[in-house]
Amino acid sequence: MRERRIVISEQDVQSPARLCEQRVAPGVRMIFEADRVVDRASSGSHETLVIDNAYFGRMMMIDDAVALSSADEFIYHEMMSHVPLLAHGQVERVLIVGGRDCGLAEEVLKHHGVRTLVQVDADPSIVKLAQSYFAGINASVFQDERFQLRDVNGIEFVTSTDELFDLILVDLTEPGGTSPTPLTEAFFRSVRGCLKSGGLVVARLAIPFLQPLAFSSAMSRLSAVFPVASAYLVPVPSVFGGPVAIGWASNVLEPGQPGPDVLAARFVSAGIETFYYTPEVHRASFALPRHIKHAVSAAAKYDQEDSRPVLGPAQSTA
Repeated sequence: MRERRIVISEQDVQSPARLCEQRVAPGVRMIFEADRVVDRASSGSHETLVIDNAYFGRMMMIDDAVALSSADEFIYHEMMSHVPLLAHGQVERVLIVGGRDCGLAEEVLKHHGVRTLVQVDADPSIVKLAQSYFAGINASVFQDERFQLRDVNGIEFVTSTDELFDLILVDLTEPGGTSPTPLTEAFFRSVRGCLKSGGLVVARLAIPFLQPLAFSSAMSRLSAVFPVASAYLVPVPSVFGGPVAIGWASNVLEPGQPGPDVLAARFVSAGIETFYYTPEVHRASFALPRHIKHAVSAAAKYDQEDSRPVLGPAQSTA
């Protein structure tokens, strides 16, 4: 069982700390104190930093953005995995695009009905870093014969593969600034081509409050490709700016399915232990605040050339 409690010693509090700064939006920066710098590396395309923080535990930052926190990763990974797996009910083949820390893979593999899990990522150095310093959340993954890690670009994989999957999880962070998003309409069309009949796609989209244009645009792309497109919200404490929006896309499966009794029965049958996920939280995560619900409803009609955000005053696409 994973230890969730963070112990802060007097020595930790009194020791000098380095400051790790993250730019989360124009005019907004977030600072984490590093009680210890565990590792710093460059893969050529990414800069990675692993630190220990008194409240968030061991953290990994990629290109100065928080990618993982050992204290709260269970919230994101449980909701990213168990929501679609239990909603579908008969998932056997899973594809993860991204998911470098392998915490998502660990949650997926808790479901004994999953026979194959393929994870594709073009930067194996970050996976190795996570394997070295976050064994508490991913060690079991590398011992599971159902797990296949492939060193290949996720976009290229979904474009060229002839493999089909019941569930596709897209765990890619939305880039900031002027960097192009990987979540293009062409990408989602390729993803749809990899789905089995009745399959489901779940993708991390954006932080709606801080990234209104990124969220609206991603929802419009999902709506252009899938007849069923929506989102649910996951609050992740180490991610500043409000809940993370997870996109939901399918040819047939509505976000309200299955009903509460069936969902509860599936959860009991799965026999998995969770720290955050419950069937009640599952259903509640789809109860969207009005401003986000409006953005989801308007996605199919959203003109991507119109630069006006539909969520609120923030203008950032970071």
